[in-house]
Amino acid sequence: MAGRSLASIHKNRSAELDAILASWESQYRRRALSQALPRTLTASLFISLALGIAAYARFRWPARDLALMSLAVCGLSVLVHVCYVWLFPRSRSVRARYFDLEFGLKERVSTALELLEGRIQARPAIESAQIDDALAQARQIDARRRIRLDFRRREWTAMLILLVAVLMMIFVPLLVGQDPIAAGISPAAEAAREDVREMIETIAADADLDDIDRGVILNALEIALERLQEEDISDEEAFAAMSQLEAQIEDIENALQDLIDLDQSSLEAAMDALEDYLPPADGQERASAAESAQEPPREADELAQALNQLGQAAQEMSPEEARAAAEALQQAAQELAQTNPVLSEQLQEMAAALESSDSQGLQEELNQAQEQLQQAQQARQETQNAQQLLQEQAEQAEAAANEIARQQSQQQGETESSDRGQQQGGQPSGEQADAARPGDNQGNRPASQNMPGASENVTGEQDSDTAGQGAGEGRPSNTSLPGSGGEDQGARTDNQTTGIGEIEYAAIYSPTGIEGGGADDIRLETDASDQTVAEGDFDDNPLGESRVSYDTVFSDYQNAANRALESDYVPLGLRDVVRDYFTSLEP
Repeated sequence: MAGRSLASIHKNRSAELDAILASWESQYRRRALSQALPRTLTASLFISLALGIAAYARFRWPARDLALMSLAVCGLSVLVHVCYVWLFPRSRSVRARYFDLEFGLKERVSTALELLEGRIQARPAIESAQIDDALAQARQIDARRRIRLDFRRREWTAMLILLVAVLMMIFVPLLVGQDPIAAGISPAAEAAREDVREMIETIAADADLDDIDRGVILNALEIALERLQEEDISDEEAFAAMSQLEAQIEDIENALQDLIDLDQSSLEAAMDALEDYLPPADGQERASAAESAQEPPREADELAQALNQLGQAAQEMSPEEARAAAEALQQAAQELAQTNPVLSEQLQEMAAALESSDSQGLQEELNQAQEQLQQAQQARQETQNAQQLLQEQAEQAEAAANEIARQQSQQQGETESSDRGQQQGGQPSGEQADAARPGDNQGNRPASQNMPGASENVTGEQDSDTAGQGAGEGRPSNTSLPGSGGEDQGARTDNQTTGIGEIEYAAIYSPTGIEGGGADDIRLETDASDQTVAEGDFDDNPLGESRVSYDTVFSDYQNAANRALESDYVPLGLRDVVRDYFTSLEP
């Protein structure tokens, strides 16, 4: 009985001691967090600052991405440290030894734990007295006062400085207007983004596409959508993403169309082999459909009718007719071997049964061939539906790309018109230009470099800021033009819009004048002699043919086109056309 009461007392004492150690440990963890938090945040902010500067300088990350990156780095670092402190507690014996040293308990708590756990043997009276003394000393300790939170000013100051630097990295580009997210994306690019989302839903829900093609198209659509969802995407990049998406969809569409064409050609070849067994009415319907440009007949149904007709006529065939029919079936089987090997094998079995006069085997193979034809027709219809769907999706992607190009061209045109309007803002008005128009300016003399035989280059005077805007009263030149019938006069302006004065300019030859004066015709004298003016050597190339090789000059023109494509000279909507044109001209 005494042993049971002593064990119960030890259990209560052990529970009380564990509760005291747990409260001390909680306060110890709080102090550890207060010590490590500024250090962890300082390191995290420094890493965020370095990564953010590199990301903004190299990739032009927007402010939102920089903020998310900084928050993720700091949050992850703090989470890791908190988990390390709270999820990995120290053992009870380690705590007891630590707090004995921390509070100066002279190993009372650790000794009491070892007595309670039975690791130290002692007399019951001494053991009880030792445990009671340890508990009495432990109850008197105020852990919050003895284990205070440790906030070090220098570490928190360094953390705050780095925090300010990170905030400046995030918000300064927004304040100075250099953040790529500020511009946003154009409405056409936003519409293209919505089109891609709609295309993803349509392709995912379509049952006619097989899993491989659907996976390839969905992957291309997701890549394009991810690219269009970038906040700093430009119109050029959006146009390139939609053009690439269109090309990928068209590749799969063309592959399906090739499969349909191959199946069509195989069926037509099989029909040609079995043409003798077609019902006459079907041939007439096919001819009338071709003449009226209606939808072509369904060759799979015609082939089924031909096989049915052959099976019905097999019982009345002579050996020679049966052999000819078997050869026709074998030829049809060869034509279908690539597109429908199962049907090809069944036709070969029909040919073997026909040659061996096996009516029952012929009928069984005929029934299987009919079922296979129905399955092939259904599969072909699904392929056609899938091809038509992909064609619509490619047209939708092309329309989105063209809309982006159209909007960008419109914006460029508006910008150029605005620039021209600003440049023309300082030009003279229409009334000033009309006031500067010449009067009776007759027989203006040409410049010496334009008219041979002129002895002098007569120049007028014009204001330096309005040269070429108009001319005043003409003045006579020093020499007259032979055959002109009048006095040759120069041109002169008296436009004083700037107040600087008059300057000379080269007169432009005009025999009739600007206002319609000077009605005298100018006739050039001809040389009636038969003397040779110049001789040429045309012996090496009498026909005047080009002697430059095509492939030697093609690269020059192609390089010039590529440079134009890389610049803004060629509109986005025409770049593929120019590129395809020069690709087709490659030698």
